[in-house]
Amino acid sequence: MAVPFLATYRFQFHKDFTFKDAEAQVPYLAKLGISHLYASPILTSRAGSTHGYDGTDPSVIDPELGGEDGFRSLAEACRAAGLGVIIDIVPNHLAVDSTNPLWMEALEFGASGPAGAVFDIDWAKGPVIIPTLGQTMPAALAAGEITLKADWEQGRLLAAYFDNTWPLRPDSVAAVLQVADAADEGTLHGLAQRWQRLGESRTLTQAEVQAARQGLKAVGEKHRALIEAALARMDIGAILRRQHWRAVNWRAESDRLTYRRFFNITGLVGVRVEDPAVFDLIHAVPFKLLREGLIDGLRVDHVDGLADPTAYCARLRKEAGPHAILLVEKILERDEPLRPWPITGTTGYERLNDINGLFVDAAGWRALDAYLVEKRILARDQESRLAAAKSFMLRSSFLGEVEKLTELAVAMTEHDLSGAEFGPATLREATLALLIRFTAYRSYGPDSETDTADRALWQTALDRVKAGANPWIAEAAAYLVQKLAVVVPGSPANEYMRRFQQLSGPAMAKGLEDTEFYRSVALTSVNEVGGDLTHPWRDAAEFHAIYTERAQAKKQDLIPLATHDTKRGPDTRARINALSHHAEDWASRFETWHAMNAPLRADDEPDAIDEWLIYQTLIGTWPITTERMSEYLTKAMREAKRNSFWDNPNETYEAAVQEFARALIEDSSASAFRAELSTLVESIGPWAQIASIAATILQITLPGVPDIYQGTEFWDFSLVDPDNRRPVDYAVRRAILDHEVKPELKTDDAGSAKLIVTHRLLALRQDKKAVFEGGDYTPLDVGAGWLGFSRRSGTEMLTVAVPTRPPAGSAPILTGLGTWRDVLTGEAGQGTPRMDAAWPFIVAVTTAT
Repeated sequence: MAVPFLATYRFQFHKDFTFKDAEAQVPYLAKLGISHLYASPILTSRAGSTHGYDGTDPSVIDPELGGEDGFRSLAEACRAAGLGVIIDIVPNHLAVDSTNPLWMEALEFGASGPAGAVFDIDWAKGPVIIPTLGQTMPAALAAGEITLKADWEQGRLLAAYFDNTWPLRPDSVAAVLQVADAADEGTLHGLAQRWQRLGESRTLTQAEVQAARQGLKAVGEKHRALIEAALARMDIGAILRRQHWRAVNWRAESDRLTYRRFFNITGLVGVRVEDPAVFDLIHAVPFKLLREGLIDGLRVDHVDGLADPTAYCARLRKEAGPHAILLVEKILERDEPLRPWPITGTTGYERLNDINGLFVDAAGWRALDAYLVEKRILARDQESRLAAAKSFMLRSSFLGEVEKLTELAVAMTEHDLSGAEFGPATLREATLALLIRFTAYRSYGPDSETDTADRALWQTALDRVKAGANPWIAEAAAYLVQKLAVVVPGSPANEYMRRFQQLSGPAMAKGLEDTEFYRSVALTSVNEVGGDLTHPWRDAAEFHAIYTERAQAKKQDLIPLATHDTKRGPDTRARINALSHHAEDWASRFETWHAMNAPLRADDEPDAIDEWLIYQTLIGTWPITTERMSEYLTKAMREAKRNSFWDNPNETYEAAVQEFARALIEDSSASAFRAELSTLVESIGPWAQIASIAATILQITLPGVPDIYQGTEFWDFSLVDPDNRRPVDYAVRRAILDHEVKPELKTDDAGSAKLIVTHRLLALRQDKKAVFEGGDYTPLDVGAGWLGFSRRSGTEMLTVAVPTRPPAGSAPILTGLGTWRDVLTGEAGQGTPRMDAAWPFIVAVTTAT
């Protein structure tokens, strides 16, 4: 019998937190009120992976996590405790790694091999480019850094470069065997001929490959020595030039790649799940677990990376069955509708931003952004900032992808008089202009005329290009949009549409989330995945409209306050949000601290943006160790790409910033600053706790399914990964549940109040399933600074009121509830609920009339 889908709890699995470790926490999850354990990817990934999104073998449950036996034990423990299981799957990409058998097979046998169609490789471009070398290939060869060797266990001959290995193609293996055979009077001739036939075949089967490989594995010690001697005598340069792959300098990755990546990560290669056989291969294990009843559903990573998400979701539903929970990671921009896919819902980034935005003061945010603009720290227009960031990323990290689109655009103009005057350079700039001005992660063609939402996206992008680009570039962009309105399958326009859609998402993600969010730092708490730089707040009317519609549609999207991808923990955000309510004071304080800490800045480093970011980070996380701060700042500086970069770190600037932050945290010379910092944190701390509890209440009572990220049922002052993946102390959490008392807000509390609220509300979801699975949502006018609503199903009604502005002030206006019971405090009464100023929340259960 299926477990009702009421609340998820996310575990991040890795070698230090395995299936066995999770199984030990199943009783805690059950007592907390969770309905489904929500697992990070469980299939085999790179050794030591801390996240699982770098899969190497989709056919095997990761032995490092406990393997199939460990996972079965965990799933059975969940079943026994009344919990379901949802697993994260990664259909878009796999790791470029020698432990990935499919990747090695693709490199070994090329396009005609059994794995040739698994990856999104442009085989027509020639060898697969592998940007790994620390210098050019000739220099690496001259230095003796590349060698040839045998892997007898796998039955392969390889080229090796330090820890990297790449397989030799069959005819190269045959050539080596022939050299070895010449020294042994023909005893290896048959094996050499077998490998030669593999190289000549255009219809390779897995059986033929395994037979040849087994022949190499079975070679005796004498012949192994002969083969190894032959490898040592071969002309390595000549061998390398004949392979299905080519190793090049790592800096060549942006413009020479011949495969699609996950975002701009060269170590993750795109997978062609649009091919039915590849779909079956990638999903075999998850579907097996579904059929056996070990799991209840799937969370799909990065659905926008796929060639055709619409068709993918349709087939996923067909194969998974009508009752499976299907959640997709889909980042929706402001007012962007979710396509009518046959899924349960999204992973809920938009819901996180809805809730967080309630606690942001719009006027305060505008004032902070305006202050940085007036000081010439930031450019005036937010949209222009994002355009600049996307342009930088496309021109520096996605050159290969842009060039492929340009080739297709040129092909679209052939035999077309209306496009004949647009040359390659013009079409390239027009393509870039559309990508830069695209306002969502992607469209869902190819026939955009059949989708009004798609048509609007393309038209908006074109309008913005026309408003800001060279008229000739704008005219070329208009030509491209017109050509894409209706495309013929298999045509250059069809392929252009597919590749544009698979690139627009990475351009947005890397331009906004991983660049501009580290530059536009007016209020860093709003810079979250799916966030909006131009409108990061939510007023009550807007919020109510969103959730009224969600209740009517009976949405079951997840509602997270933190995920493995969020930039800050919920309580870090709550503290920083508080600054928007005191914008003038914060700007003044920044100037004071800037002057106070001038002696700690070497050569005016860090600059103003990074200094502002450091202060807000300290406020959000204080007290924080130098080690945590240092790790965060390294990532922040390189993601911002202003003064330092991942591929070209500015060590001098980074050292100056790190030393400044260290001095702020540790040096006696900064004791006055730390005293002021502590005073500020103490002053905003009470409101931040209230806001955090209010957000938790909303997370668990709004239409949707609350998703709790590991450990965040306590106060969570995390920063971006890997900081948000630190070990969780479950013993202390279990102890609090075992001795639960009335929740109280205390400044020295580790988070028991938040945990108790979470527990009591999750218990309410279990007890009042009808209210939460299908209840309505009615906005309540409860007074300024408050948000209130009721949810009703039949005669059962839940009334919620939480403060959204400091201080909490007078009680919300709630009358005529009849007989009520407050779920959090246990108090009961009639008429108007009582509210303690130290506990300004109402979650009341009543019987509707």
